[in-house]
Order: sequence, then C-alpha cells, then structure tokens
Amino acid sequence: MRKVTAITSAVVLAVVIALGDQIIKLSLSDNPLGIHTIISALGLGDKGAINITKPKIPAITAQQPVEENLSYDERVKKGDYYFDKGLYTFASNEYVKAANLEPAREEPYVRLMKSNYALMDYSKAQNNATKALEIAPTDMSTKYYLARILVKLNDFAKAQDAIDELNTAGYSDLKLTYLEALLDMAFNKHEEARKLLSQISSGEAAEQDLKSSAQKYLAAYQEYDFAKSAEDLYLQELIARAFSQTGEHELAIYSLKNILRTRPDLRDSWILLGYSYLNLNNYPFALTAFQRAYDLDSEWPATQYFLGLTFAELSKNDDAIVYLSYALQNGFEPKTAVQQKLADLYLQTGKYNDSVKLYEDILEENKQDITSFVRPIWIYLEFLNQPDKALKLGELAVISFPEEPMAYNLLGWSQIGTKNYVEAEKNLKKAIAMDPTIAAVYYNLGKLYEEMDNTKSALDSYQKAYELDQNGSIGNLSAKRYNAILVK
Repeated sequence: MRKVTAITSAVVLAVVIALGDQIIKLSLSDNPLGIHTIISALGLGDKGAINITKPKIPAITAQQPVEENLSYDERVKKGDYYFDKGLYTFASNEYVKAANLEPAREEPYVRLMKSNYALMDYSKAQNNATKALEIAPTDMSTKYYLARILVKLNDFAKAQDAIDELNTAGYSDLKLTYLEALLDMAFNKHEEARKLLSQISSGEAAEQDLKSSAQKYLAAYQEYDFAKSAEDLYLQELIARAFSQTGEHELAIYSLKNILRTRPDLRDSWILLGYSYLNLNNYPFALTAFQRAYDLDSEWPATQYFLGLTFAELSKNDDAIVYLSYALQNGFEPKTAVQQKLADLYLQTGKYNDSVKLYEDILEENKQDITSFVRPIWIYLEFLNQPDKALKLGELAVISFPEEPMAYNLLGWSQIGTKNYVEAEKNLKKAIAMDPTIAAVYYNLGKLYEEMDNTKSALDSYQKAYELDQNGSIGNLSAKRYNAILVK
C-alpha cells in the first residue's frame, strides 16, 4: 500500500500565500514571504509531511476463528470496539451483520453511516443515513449528519435545504451553525457567515475543535480587513485556504475553481487546489493542479515537494524521487519531510545505501524521536547485512533514551544481529519489565529464541506479540512466524 506520512498541523495562519504578481495589492507587497508561509498556509508543522486524511486499512493477521451466532447486541458492541480503535472497515462489517439481524432498528444504520463517513465513502454514508431516517424520520441528529454528508458530496443545494429544514424544526446545535457558515462562505455571503462564526467563537457551549475552526475563518476575515485595498479575490483565496486547513476540501476545491476561472495565473491557488485533491486521494487531479503550479514557477520548492508526493501516490517512484530531490536542493522546509519521503522511496526501490543515509541524516537532526532509530537499524540488519552498524545505533538509542523501553528493544534487536544472544535476551527482558505491552519486544524475543532453537519460548513470545497487536503489522508478522514454526 502507498502511504503518505502524516504530521500534526501546528502553525497559525499568517498572511495569504500569494506572492509577486499575485492578486494581493501593493499595500501588502512589502511583506516578503518565505517558504515557511506556504507550509503554514497548507497546515504543515515542524515534524514531517502533509496532514493527509486517508483511511487506514488494517493489516491482515492470522486467520480468525469463524464466529457463529453472535447476537445483535454483541455485533454492535464489537463494531463499537473497532470504531473506537479507528478500524472503520472492521466496524462497518459488524454493523452490517447487526443490521441484518435487526433490519427494523435505526441504530446499526446510524453507526454504519458514521463508519462510512470516517472512511470517506460518502455515497454509502448517504444511503445509510436515508435508511435510518426511513425508520426514524424525526431523528434530528441523523438529519444533521445527512446535511454534512451532502456537503462532502458537493450537493450544496440539498445540503442547504437540509439545514433550512433543521432550523425550521428548531434544531439547536452549534455544529449546524458552523455548517451553515461554511456554505455562506462558499457562496460569498460573508456578512452572514461572520455573524455565525462569531456566535460559535464566543459560545460557551461550543466544543474547542469547533471554536478553533471558527477562529481560523475569523482570522481570514481579519486579515482581509487589514489589507483594506485588497481585491475580493484575495478574500476568496483566504477563505479557500481556511477550508483546506479545517479539512473542508470539497468546499476548498469549489472556491479555488471559481478563483482560477478568473485568475488562472495564481500559482498558490493551484497548489492549494492540488493539496485538497491530494487529501481526497484524487491523485490524477492533484497532479494536474501541481503541474499547472509548476508551469507558472518551476523553482518553487513547495510545488516540487507536492509533485513528488503525488507521483509517489501514483507509483511513479522515479519521478517522485526527481521532484523531491529538487525540493531538498532548493531548501524546502521542514527538511525532514523531504528526507523522510525520499528515504522511504529509496527503500521501496531497493536503494538501501541511499535510504539508510537519509534515515541517519534524519536521526542526526531529530534525536528527540526514538522511532527515528527503527528504520536505519532495520535496513542494516535485514538488507545490508551490517549488524555492527545496527548495534551502534541501538547503543545510541539507549544513551539517548535511557528511560524508554523501546530503546532496550532496539538494542536487543541489534544484538540478535550480532549474535550476542545473552545480552539481547537481557535487554529485551528489561524492555518488557519497563513496559509489558509493547508487541515488538515480544516479536524480537521470539526471533531470538527461534535462532537459539528454543521452540517453545519462541512460540510463546510470538503468541504474546500477536495478542498485543492482532490488527497490526507486528501481530501479522508474529502469526506468520508462529505458523512457520508449526509446519517445520
């Protein structure tokens, strides 16, 4: 599976991302913007790559026993467990089974609707919302959710009708107020939108996330007010940027298309458009948008970076490496975002020396994160057959993180590579004593015992690793090793 590394958005919006001959008036032209502004504008922080919303599909683990005769309540409970863990596909499967058992109940369809929404499968979410409302036509919460889904499906007229219906029925919820404000902004009803957003921002009952999102839009309006001589198109771009930052990528695309019909020469609007398509996993459209931005300014490192990411998502790894290398050479920040993606691509394409060099560069710059040790150790052990170099990194991990159980896991892992089994066992057991819930430690312990021909202990260790990570990659690997031992 192709993956895009995610980071947390941490930078407050500053000024519009337009530069040079962009639409911003001369009153702002003495505020030169650097590469950090585009990072801020697109919601980037200091740790890595873009914050892409992408459903995560759980790894396949050992074959599960067939479950017979689970009751409706048991199916729902099991679905809720998966949902809370973020395993929305598994949750959906359980809710479907619950609905088959009790097709006249609203509850499983509502839960299915929410799982579909989380998976960005909005058509299925709409179908399940409709089924739920056929059973319980006065359920205002589901009607609100349906309005939200309709926005995601770009059916803005029906979404507005749903909002109007809820308002007429007296449904009072600041989330509905926020949704109404979003549509007002998209259709340039800015006075109405500002009033609604101010109501949310000052509302004591508003959830913090909702307040934070409302404040991003209010900040965009304040920025526009500050630039008194700026054109209306400037406000539209500010709002489109805020749509992107708050995850309203469908509305961002709608607004940006309107902007670009008027001004197709706006490089940064093309970047924002590509960014929104990238978030929606629409890689061909993202590529087209970033290529248009590149045609306007081929030296801008942000465009090169996003082109690299998009080519990677399209499995065009050679092109991805070219553009990411350009971005790195041209000073893209955060630098580790490019290094990380390039290192991953080199690893995928079998260029292990290039990959491990970049991972070690990242490690040199980011010793605050113990996970930065994992991949270079793995490459040295599994691909380059250089366990001594892995051992040095394992020792450095313990020096850098003496209180972290994962550090002793990494040291023990590297000592397996150097066949120092006594010390490896000691360090892995120390990691377990510090935290007995880390599946990777038991997996490495299983590998150690397997190499020592201690079959029973190896099986016990793999079993424990699997139990701790049944739906993850470590659990999957442990199940495979366990089964391989059994068939020897």
